[in-house]
Amino acid sequence: MKNKKLKVLFLEDSVPDKEFICEMLNHSEPQYEFVHVVTEPEFIEALNENKFDLILSDFSLTGFNAFEALKIVIATNPEIPFICVSGSIGEETAIDLLKLGAVDYVLKDRPERLPFAIQRALQEVKAKEEILKKSRELEESEEKFRNIFQLHSAVKLLIDANTGNIMDANQAAAQFYGWSIEELKN
Repeated sequence: MKNKKLKVLFLEDSVPDKEFICEMLNHSEPQYEFVHVVTEPEFIEALNENKFDLILSDFSLTGFNAFEALKIVIATNPEIPFICVSGSIGEETAIDLLKLGAVDYVLKDRPERLPFAIQRALQEVKAKEEILKKSRELEESEEKFRNIFQLHSAVKLLIDANTGNIMDANQAAAQFYGWSIEELKN
């Protein structure tokens, strides 16, 4: 992602904290494009109107918190990694966020961890996308094989090498032997 800017939705109600984190991240790779929101309605609107690569969220906001934000993300955009960046989060709360689906949390007094947390989150997204891609390719390949097997005009039987039982048969085999596919399998 070297030439592409990461689009980050940043939920933070402290202007100094927002400026510090944005400035710190702007001096690292990759490059970032931040959309800053403060309230729940702004957060929901931003999610509905944009595609984000990452969400950073303070834990405690006025009338809103990271748990509520994460639940919205899971319901609407579960593929977007969610990292809580907070000064007021305890270990048990952080673990509860991770159990709910956050990919990480970073304490504001240890901001140097944030670029590494972001990098790991993006690597996980890439790995999940690769797994989904391979899964789709496998399903397509299986479907192609099934079609070749089932629709071929030649008699086709799949036989278990250990038992000699017919595991599957195509329509040509059913017609040739005069039994249904289920009868052949039994």
